[in-house]
Amino acid sequence: MMKRKYLMAAAAAVLLGTAFGAQAQDKEPVRIGTIAPLSGPGAFDGQLAVEGMEAMVEIVNENGGILDGRMIELVKYDDKGNPEEGVSAAKRAIEQDDVDAIVGGWFSSVALTMKEVTRDRIINVMTSTQHPNTTKEGHKYLFRLNATSVMMSETYAKFICDKMDIETIAFITINDDYGRLEVENYERLLDECGIEVLGNEFYNKDDTDFTTALTKLKALDSDAIYVSAINTAQGATIYRQIKQSGYKGTTIASAGNMNPKLVELSGPALEGVYSVSLFAPDSDSEKLKAWMEQYGEMFSNEPSFIGSLGAQAVELLAGAMDEAGSARDYDKIAEALRGHEWETILGTINFDEIGQAMQNIYLVQVKDGEITSVNE
Repeated sequence: MMKRKYLMAAAAAVLLGTAFGAQAQDKEPVRIGTIAPLSGPGAFDGQLAVEGMEAMVEIVNENGGILDGRMIELVKYDDKGNPEEGVSAAKRAIEQDDVDAIVGGWFSSVALTMKEVTRDRIINVMTSTQHPNTTKEGHKYLFRLNATSVMMSETYAKFICDKMDIETIAFITINDDYGRLEVENYERLLDECGIEVLGNEFYNKDDTDFTTALTKLKALDSDAIYVSAINTAQGATIYRQIKQSGYKGTTIASAGNMNPKLVELSGPALEGVYSVSLFAPDSDSEKLKAWMEQYGEMFSNEPSFIGSLGAQAVELLAGAMDEAGSARDYDKIAEALRGHEWETILGTINFDEIGQAMQNIYLVQVKDGEITSVNE
């Protein structure tokens, strides 16, 4: 009789536990819409971005999710690196798919148009866009992780002026608002320390051959060529063609576009080249190491700057939603994000009144085929 009662109690406990487990599984997931270039010239970079987010989602969900057991789910949209597609994706995410938050803004041209769709409607975390107007003309629910092109250029120009032994420089830049602003910033900053900008050649986002532009730049005989490349495929081609042209001066990579695949595709052309980034892959941060390990278990690509920004976006949204006690109270979530410093995989971050992130900018260099931090 006692044995029977014990078995009945055990069975009841199993059923009760199963019921509680089912109840936890029945909780609606928190749905984050990720709008990235998944096709077109920037497709590889978009892939890195989404992979970075997926690795962080896995970490958060393995630790019980957020808001008392709700899992995070990514809803993916392809903006094709095109502003109109970004607008369409944002509308679909909000109006049809009813997502809880949006992460996007990998390219400045897309971010500048997409933010008008999300204005005062939904939390929108922008990632790698560098154009100042992204946040300068943003809205109360918009946040940007990357430093602006002005912030990046001020840090980078100081290094170029102080550490690189050059007197003249030329540029090759993308023909959009971001590219034009890059040249404008550096012309002013480098002129202040006596480095002369001899010229600039623009290229378009769909270009695959840069020999004509590089021939013109080589003829200027500048001490350095600054390459402003916004996606991996084009960047690698430009660096290889600079090498093939026989140019003997210094090659400088623009801020934020350095990643292991770019190094691999560029080969010897990128050896010794400098850049600046928020992501230092040789950092001793335990949070960063955990994310990189998770990333390595899930994907064949190596962790990158673009992926780390996606991961940081998920990390911050998870923390702010937990603090706000809601995935939809956007006033409280925005207040949480702005309310204090956050310790993230990229270090300490805080946001100013317009949603611009303040965090470390690292100088990096390619050495023996690896991206390494530079100790100034």
